[in-house]
Amino acid sequence: MQESNFIKKVHSNLPANIYKWKINDPYHGGVPDCFYSGYSGLCFVEYKYKRELPKKPTTKINFNLSKQQELWLTDRRNEGVPCYAALGVGNLVVFTQEFDQINNYTKQKFEEEAITFEEFIGKLRDLCVK
Repeated sequence: MQESNFIKKVHSNLPANIYKWKINDPYHGGVPDCFYSGYSGLCFVEYKYKRELPKKPTTKINFNLSKQQELWLTDRRNEGVPCYAALGVGNLVVFTQEFDQINNYTKQKFEEEAITFEEFIGKLRDLCVK
């Protein structure tokens, strides 16, 4: 699965009462992949997806979050705007606001912090339509 297919899977599993916007802004770098809103909240989410985890527990996973993306997310978060990164591998997702740590995940750290895809959908749903 590719990142774009992962995002489609997320959108197809979210309730219809959540507004979903797949952002494509070629003029403003660093903008997250998606914006979601509902009657009780909103958030921006940057998605990163890998097909599989490395074999060794100490091997780093390069999610390729750019400095520009990290800066955008960090600045908005510091302004009080709900921003997250969703790091997906298979059916596991790390949902985080620790943007400076995204490119430092090892297989072991990822597995310790990961939740199932279904749990991730529940967290995203709760952010927008509690």
